[in-house]
Amino acid sequence: MRIDQDMIIAADDIVDWVSDRGDLLIAAWTPQIAAMTDWKVPYAEALAGELHDGMVTSLLRGGTEANFLNLVARSNTGLAPRTERDLAERFFGVTLKLARAAHRHAQDGKATALPFKYGTIVGDARKDPSHLPLANVLLPREHPFWTRWQPPFGMDCRCGTIGMTNGQLARSGRSITPDEALPAIEAQLRDTWPADFRPLLDFRQPPAPATPPQPTITLSQRQLDDILSPFRPDTD
Repeated sequence: MRIDQDMIIAADDIVDWVSDRGDLLIAAWTPQIAAMTDWKVPYAEALAGELHDGMVTSLLRGGTEANFLNLVARSNTGLAPRTERDLAERFFGVTLKLARAAHRHAQDGKATALPFKYGTIVGDARKDPSHLPLANVLLPREHPFWTRWQPPFGMDCRCGTIGMTNGQLARSGRSITPDEALPAIEAQLRDTWPADFRPLLDFRQPPAPATPPQPTITLSQRQLDDILSPFRPDTD
């Protein structure tokens, strides 16, 4: 039996992301499901939970999107088959997109042989014109630009990034994007993730600031004696 490499990645890494963020995913998808089905929030939330559980189950078994869709179809959601399939496809595709983006970000942090990365776009009729400036961005992988603009930029965004070695950069003929050019690029880029999905964009979060070192306090012996004297037994 042939084992698809993407599913190995999913079983080893992506499924952990999907599973660990169950509450966040359910909260993000509930209003989307309510809008697509015209259901009240409690019912939409219950379906979001079922879809999440079904996706985790499918990934743990090494399954594909087709396996997930079959699992949903057997769960008797009460929706029309076409609506049910459209909803399940969107849930699976967008959630997997987020998980893979987080996985790539984690890999970027380990890829010391790839000190640079650049933005990529899909230049077909479905492209969002506001994402075109990403193709002009080539920066060190630890540049703060990526903490703000690591793609995808929305539920239907297909932009990405590719790592680059020093040798590849030299042979490419490209130059590092100057910092002074970034404000104009960022002014054109547009992010369309619904607000409920923002907590899931953890691959854009800057690293936590280091704890500032505590100042060293040096006391003379007399100062130390003065501080400790009230706690010493009276020997008189």
